[in-house]
Order: sequence, then C-alpha cells, then structure tokens
Amino acid sequence: MKYRGKNYKFIVGKWSLAIVTTLAWIILSVSPSFAQTGLIGWATVHDLGVKGTSGGSNGSIVRVKSKEALQRYAGAKEPYVILIEGYFSGSGFIEMESNKSIIGIGSGAIFDGFGIDVKYKQNIIIRNIQIENAKPDGIAMRQSHHVWIDHCDLSSCDDGLLDFTIGSNYITVSWSIFHDHDKVSLANGGSRDFKDIGNNKITFHHNWFKNTVQRNPRIGYGQGHLFNNLYTQISSYCIGYHTGASLLIENNYFSQSKNPLKQMYTSDSTSAHYANAKEVGNIFDNTIGNTGGTGLSFDPELFYTYKFILDSTKNVPSKVKSIAGLRPNIEDDIIPLSSNGDINASNICELAWSEIEKVNRWEVYFGKDAESLVRLKGSRRSVIKGNLCSNSNYFWKVRAIKVDTIIESSLFSFRTAPIKAHNPYPKNNEEHAKLREIKSEYHCGPIALRWNPSFETEKYKVYIGSSIKLTEADLKGETKEARFDASSLKSGVRYYWKVVSVSKSGLITEGDLWSFKSDVCYSQAGITEAENMVINGNAFVEKQDGSWFPASNNKVVSGEAGPGTLSSIWAGPNAECSISISYFDESDGDGWYGFFINDRQVDGWLASSRRDSTKRRYISYVQLHEGDELRIEFYTNKGELNRTDSMDIKILSKL
Repeated sequence: MKYRGKNYKFIVGKWSLAIVTTLAWIILSVSPSFAQTGLIGWATVHDLGVKGTSGGSNGSIVRVKSKEALQRYAGAKEPYVILIEGYFSGSGFIEMESNKSIIGIGSGAIFDGFGIDVKYKQNIIIRNIQIENAKPDGIAMRQSHHVWIDHCDLSSCDDGLLDFTIGSNYITVSWSIFHDHDKVSLANGGSRDFKDIGNNKITFHHNWFKNTVQRNPRIGYGQGHLFNNLYTQISSYCIGYHTGASLLIENNYFSQSKNPLKQMYTSDSTSAHYANAKEVGNIFDNTIGNTGGTGLSFDPELFYTYKFILDSTKNVPSKVKSIAGLRPNIEDDIIPLSSNGDINASNICELAWSEIEKVNRWEVYFGKDAESLVRLKGSRRSVIKGNLCSNSNYFWKVRAIKVDTIIESSLFSFRTAPIKAHNPYPKNNEEHAKLREIKSEYHCGPIALRWNPSFETEKYKVYIGSSIKLTEADLKGETKEARFDASSLKSGVRYYWKVVSVSKSGLITEGDLWSFKSDVCYSQAGITEAENMVINGNAFVEKQDGSWFPASNNKVVSGEAGPGTLSSIWAGPNAECSISISYFDESDGDGWYGFFINDRQVDGWLASSRRDSTKRRYISYVQLHEGDELRIEFYTNKGELNRTDSMDIKILSKL
C-alpha cells in the first residue's frame, strides 16, 4: 500500500494485526512536506451568482492529448476538468467557456506559441500550465469573473503574460512564475471603460516575478491584495497602481529591482488617476526607487481570511523558489471548493472538494480544534455539516482512499458569521459618507446601506433616524439581502442606523448602533464653484489654470468613465431664479448634463459643440425653496470628459 510515496506490504499471518495497527498509526501521523492550501483570496468570495471558484469540478474528468481536443472540451457548454500533459505547439489561443478547469498533469503541460483566451465567462481554474511565445497574450480575461490561476509558468509572449481587463473581477493568482518579459500583468487596461468601476478585485500571493520590465502587476480601479510575492531583477517598476485603485502590499520580498511601488500617472491625490497603496512588512533588498505607499488601503479580512498562510517575509525567497511554478502530480491535489477562508458560513455548511481520479471512497475529518478532528459519516465527495455555532472557526481535511494509495489534503478552515449584522457601509462614524453612488453607466442614485450577513438570518429590519435613540417610527423597511436602499437622506445630517436580524425560527437579534454623516455645500445668490460642491460618483477635482483652458478658481470638477453628480443646498430665500452652469465642451464626444432640484429634472443637454471651448448653459425661471438640493448630474460618452467649472444663481423675484 502507498501512502504519500511510501510502500507498505500486507503480511498474512500472526503478525498482520500488529503491522496493520502500525500502518494505521503511520497513516494518521505522517504529514506531507508540502500540501496545497487551496484557493485563497478574492476568487473565494460569493458574489455575482457564484459561490467562490470551483472551475469544472461539478463535471466529468477528461484527459486530452492534442490541442484540438483541448479546444473541444474547453469550449463546450458543460463543466469539465480537463487534464493535459506534455508539449504542444501552435498559434492562436484556446478559447474557454465557463465552469472549466485546465490542469497540467504529470510534470505539467507546455503551450508553445498559443495562449488561453476567456471572454465574458466565469468560474475558471488554470493550473500547472507553462505558456511561452504566445501572441498576443499568454492568458487574457475580458469581463470575466471568479478565476484562479495557480502554479503556472508564463514567459516571452507578444503582449501581456496575464491580463484581466474590461471589468474582470474576483481573481486569485498564486504560486506562479512570470519571467523574461516586458508587460507582465494588467488588472484594468486603462481605457476609461465604465465596466472597470467597482471591479478588478485581485489577489496575488506566493508568485515569483523575475527578469521582467513592468506591470507586475499594474492595477487600476480595483482592490488588489499582494502578499508573499518575490521580485527579482525588475528593470522598470514592480507594482503599479492608478485611477482609484486600493492596494495592500504585504510581506513581499523585493530584490535587485527598480521602483517596487509606483503611482502611475499623478502625485495629485484629488486626480481621478490617483490611487492608494499601503505597504506592510515588505523587505527591500538592493532596490532603487519608491518603497513607500500612501498608507491607505482596504482590509482583506472583511472579505476572506488569509493570515493562516501568510509567511514571514524573510522566508519568501526560499519558499517561493522551491514551490512556485509547475509541480509534479498536481492533479491529485485535494482542493476545497470555495470554503477555505470563508468568513460568513451559515449553520448548515456543505464541505465539498475537487474530484480526482479512481477514488474508492472519501473520509472527512472535522472539528473546532485543528489538533483533534473527528471523522464525519459518509464516503462521498461532499458532506453537509449542520449545528454549527456562530462566529466560530472550524477546521477540516479530506482523505481520498484508492486501491493502493491514500491521499490526504492539507488542513482547511472557515469561520461562521457573527450573530449580529456587522461591517457596515458607510463605516461606523464615517464623517464624509457618499449619499449617492453609481447605479449604471448613466446614472447615480441614492446610496445602498450594506453590511456583512449575520448568522442564520432570514430577514433584516432596518432602522434609520437623525436621533441617537431609534424608535419603531424609524423602521424604514425589511430586506432579505444584506443591503437596503436609503432614499431621501439629506446632506450634512448625522444619521443613526441599526440592523435587526430575524432568524427562520423568529429569534430577534438587535444590531449595534452605527452612524454616518455626509459633506454639505450651501449655495446662495452668486457663483458656487464646482469644486466646493458635494461630489459623488465618478467625479474628481482637476486643476485647470489656463495651460489648456482657464477655469474660475483654476479648478473644475471632471468626470471620467461613467456618471457623477455635484450638489449643494439652497440657503437663499424662496425665490424665482435664473441659473447658469459653466462647463468645458471637448472635441472628443458628446457628454450629457442634467440639472435637478431635489429629484425633479429641470433641464438636460449634450456637450456637443466639439470645439474645445468653455460653454454656459442658461436655465430660466426656476423656483427655489430653502433646503432644496441643487444637483448637476452628468455621464461621459466615449472620449468626452465632462468638466464643470461653476454654477451661477441670480434671484429674479422673491416668492
């Protein structure tokens, strides 16, 4: 019998019981020198109708021996785990459908001259593949989500080695090598595409970037988490960030490289192209250039856990060099399907894992203590476990029993949700909350309050008020989702809110009291500068001091790749007024503008002269009442950037 590479012979006779007992002890006590931790990071998150990333694990396992057969199964509508081994040459690319795994088996698979292309798909796993000399890209993802790239080796392609563009999302890249190349990896193509807003969430961990030039990776718009990666001999820059991105760069090792961290396009924190990056625990060994970020980032542990695999930075070079890249017999890894690192598990949890070939039965071990797991009943490739406690950590592992081999997984873990709703948005005590947010490519609407789900909750009751003591009169509604659309909120008011969780059995759990306040701008007769108004959506302050065109106060509010709003509160008398809005009309497209009083549209127009000149829109005979919200809305069209300079109000007569 084989157990992790060791051979044992069964002996029939009086010594068999002793040997079997010894064998059982060995099986229970031997641990591997290296075992996969499975999928970690953004690709584990449940969203967009997908519960983490499982690839083709719900489908059949097929072995292919040609590029043509690979394309046939990769492009099929049904889920497949596609096993491939050896060297393959050709041109073009393999086009993948959703719910697929491509895994290089044996010593791995080599694709020479062709890459992998994924357009508008989801739930993809690519492991143990070497790609070189592909044209244009090694692996390219466009508007795709929930993708895991693991133990790959990519080099010397025509354009990018690994690009995620046009709104791709929920990506994890792990234990891979990127080398001997110029433009390595994009997360957002920098094309001012609305689809990128709110997307490009990506985790890079335990990868080796060596002898490359740039984009290791370059992230725009999204939230990037980079930990335990190794950088050696990078000639231009290592990690680039721009256009509203937020990066946590943690425990990475940079050696003999230039510009470990690079703000790509601007040092102006008010610019749309500015991004935030926080560096923590990194080692910079013989590097040149920037090693300090902005100190601001997001917290990954609000979305997934990872600290249990976070290595000390000093150990990164040896560990990554010894483990990253192609690995023999990776097809026998037991990979948990979406549950390793989950932070919001419910009372009833399905423990499921990847299929491997020729398994007679499965054994699952489970418990709250990693050192004393108990075997669960059942022998199939998933187990339903109930009666879990809230806000608790659980551990589990799996054994695959074959005829002559036992394969054991590494230790997996997850955490159940707390009994209360938690992690509110806006954050508790937020002083600059945004009351309007992007709803579509053309529209900003009222904010949706959000929170992480509570344990075993059927519905939520949402209370919102301006007093610290909320009553039943402040109950705004109920929802089954962990979000609530909050309309009619006013700028500058401090709001208090709470979420009450109601379980299926009727158990009521009172939530914590949270609060937030928004910025406010007041307008009276005369000019209100756009940059002083409350800005929401995809809008930002831009300097225009006459080098291109002159703006009052040398500033405008510019919009890029989608909608935005500017608003103020009328603090003048009840009056009939005329209003003029000054804006710059570019020659690149036809941006749209609208003027609203509260939620009533008063005017709408296109910036369509295309003459690169400042224009003024006049709106006559408008009745304003004290406390009215005056709101300028816009959305961009193709290359047009909406640039708003000011709003001028003249009182015609008092009401």
